[in-house]
Amino acid sequence: MTACGTSAPQPEVSSQPEITPEPVEERKYNYLTGEKLESDELATMRPVAVMVDSSKYAMPQSGIYDADIIYEMVTEGGVTRIMAVFSDIDEVEDVGPVRSARDQFVQFALPLNAIYVHIGTSIYASDMLNFYHYQDIDGLYLGGSSFEFSNERATKYAHEHCWYTEDSLIEEGMRKTGLSIKGNLYPAFNFADYREDPVTLDNGLPAAEIDFNFSEYTDIDLDYNAEKNRYYKKIFGSKQMDEAADKQLYFHNVLLLHTEIGLYPDGLCTNFDLSEGEGFYFYGGRYIPVKWVKGQPEDPLQIFDLEGNPVKINVGKTYVAIIGNDMLETVEIDDVHIFSDESEEAESAENSDDK
Repeated sequence: MTACGTSAPQPEVSSQPEITPEPVEERKYNYLTGEKLESDELATMRPVAVMVDSSKYAMPQSGIYDADIIYEMVTEGGVTRIMAVFSDIDEVEDVGPVRSARDQFVQFALPLNAIYVHIGTSIYASDMLNFYHYQDIDGLYLGGSSFEFSNERATKYAHEHCWYTEDSLIEEGMRKTGLSIKGNLYPAFNFADYREDPVTLDNGLPAAEIDFNFSEYTDIDLDYNAEKNRYYKKIFGSKQMDEAADKQLYFHNVLLLHTEIGLYPDGLCTNFDLSEGEGFYFYGGRYIPVKWVKGQPEDPLQIFDLEGNPVKINVGKTYVAIIGNDMLETVEIDDVHIFSDESEEAESAENSDDK
């Protein structure tokens, strides 16, 4: 179940990072949501990150409703994949369909010290995991010990869209590979204090509806529900449902970031510039423009306002979408194309109303 670039020659690596064991430190809050920890056990538990198919032919997905963070990025042919990240392995139930690894997702799993779960990999993701000596759960090697094939689903879907996993299967894979569920943990974002009121984006602009495309193939809509303070997600023009939960995906925080996306020398796999860029932070039906910095694969994602001040991300579930600069013209907020003359006219009108 390997995919793009698997036949490409592996690049030479002149040096590898030093691996220095550290004592496991307890976290003081949920590093994926900013919430108060629900149990002492979670204080040292590593998160679990599962790669899930997002093509039209894989819908509906299952088991991702309870994910604390969902990262979505384009892979080949305009199709996206998501990485669903769970702070509690016990919340990983019937997740799938599970697909292969890509290096752009690895670069977000690394700084979280997440247990990375997938079936197969691109050569670039494999090189990155090897370079960092990062042990993963790969169905290409672990097979049925960590993944389960749905014979029922296979009557209607291609076989690559029929593999699932759950907590007990992942734990079995961890036993076979010698992985520990305990490890040092790192915050996904600069969270606001859960003991205080949420940070309101009073200096931002209204954002009741967010529309954008990852590609000509994949379009996304996020609609704000003020009563529940959530953004509900659609994909391909329909509600994005979790089959197991029978519920639509939602998020409290939305980070829509953009960067330069090209292709690796193989001409197939997408190559993301994840050093730094710009984007938007949405919360509470409003948004602000932001700058983001990541840097090296092991470095965490950092979000700043346009003045360079760290942005506090509010407590709750977060959706991180990274699109190419070539897709900026598809971004609409409340039916306004914000990267067009139309958006400039709207901004001028709003400034006139404020005078």
